[in-house]
Amino acid sequence: MKRALAVLLLAISPCLVVAAGPQHPICSPPMPRSSAALENSDFANVRSDLLSGRREEALSEAEAILDAHPGNAEASFMIGTLLLDYGKPDEALVCFRNSQAAWPGSTDVHAGLLEAFAETGDRKDRDVERAILRGYHADGRHPSATKTPGIVIERFHAGDKGIEAVEYFDPQGSDHVWYRFTVSDAKGVVLGYYAFATDDQDQAAYHQEHPDIVGSTLHRFALESYFAGTSAMIGTMDGAPTYDDFRNRIVSVLQSESDTASSSAPPKSK
Repeated sequence: MKRALAVLLLAISPCLVVAAGPQHPICSPPMPRSSAALENSDFANVRSDLLSGRREEALSEAEAILDAHPGNAEASFMIGTLLLDYGKPDEALVCFRNSQAAWPGSTDVHAGLLEAFAETGDRKDRDVERAILRGYHADGRHPSATKTPGIVIERFHAGDKGIEAVEYFDPQGSDHVWYRFTVSDAKGVVLGYYAFATDDQDQAAYHQEHPDIVGSTLHRFALESYFAGTSAMIGTMDGAPTYDDFRNRIVSVLQSESDTASSSAPPKSK
């Protein structure tokens, strides 16, 4: 996935996890030594390579900066974002924690921690970071979070498909979309996405069927797919599902589609 420096940004981009990347030191730096003060221009090549998708070059350059300036928060943050791209969230966590020591209120660092915790399976700390970022979005004191509609929770694989999971701070659009799961193929090419939405028509029908829940926080979530320029309604989920409930439903849908495709494929000629 092409990632700008602000990992909080939302973009429908290829969900690519590289199986093997260059060897690199973890973000525990060597002992400090004398070196020139950092200038903003020192990071120009790293930023350029990041924006151009040259991850290996960006990682190497960020490591060189960190090696020359142990503990540098920006270099640690850059390395952490790239380690997420290489599917190494445990190592990325070390980098983000180093950055957090210097930038304790950074929305970007908390977004990096969120994704790293999610991808290591640490649901408790993942949800702590989700709550922090929701607070930043609402408090009016964190411009980057206030202006951002949502957050990338994690990137994971379901069979041969890569998934990027986005949670919105507030339901989006006329369909009131809460979550989007963007699907990419093995090469990182975006194929389409699934969305969980609570449009007004579905809520009216849900309330008519269950008048006792009117005024509660319960909803009817429609699962819709958007692939190849067409949309389709797949099903619904009622009540107050958690993020993990939505995630499991997407994995189940993809697994079912994979099984269907396998069973309908013509037999191989001998």
